[in-house]
Amino acid sequence: MSDKSKISRREGETSSQAMARVSLTPECLSAMVLLDSKMMGALDVTAVVDELRLQTAALNSGDMSRAESMLLAQAHTLDSLFAQFAGRALRTRQLDDLESYMRLALKAQNQARATLQTLGELKAPKQVAFVKQANIGNQVQVNNDSSTARTRTRKNSKAPNELLEVQHGKRLDTRAKGSSGSADQAMESMAKQHRAKKPRG
Repeated sequence: MSDKSKISRREGETSSQAMARVSLTPECLSAMVLLDSKMMGALDVTAVVDELRLQTAALNSGDMSRAESMLLAQAHTLDSLFAQFAGRALRTRQLDDLESYMRLALKAQNQARATLQTLGELKAPKQVAFVKQANIGNQVQVNNDSSTARTRTRKNSKAPNELLEVQHGKRLDTRAKGSSGSADQAMESMAKQHRAKKPRG
């Protein structure tokens, strides 16, 4: 910023601090780059900064027209670059030049596509739906061995951490003698025939 008299200082701020704060704003940095490019003629940097601030204020208030216009203009420029590089590739007789020009052409084409996609998202933002996840543990997988796996549906609606003692108002009887299952009947008959005569002692 060349005109220090237009920089308003905050309370407790020195002139150097105010100058540094204003010079590092996005509008001031952008204005310096634009003026250094020599594409805007002999414009006053303060006027460029003021214009950029107006555009920033419009954007903050929800006016996206400037951003949409910028993206559309950039898409047109990138499309023009694509056409130029593709034309040079078709006119060249050198294979290396053909490959270089086509690579640049396709990069410009891809950037144009991405720019138009961004413009489309500005015009019609995507609707994001937040769905609360529900963990329903009604499927229990039982692995009997390494070759088979069965899936059962849990029919018991009781909580998984409910104590077994309170089911049906009865406690577990750990003294009750269990009967042999159907799979052990053959082993039971064999035990009677081959039981040791004298207990080991």
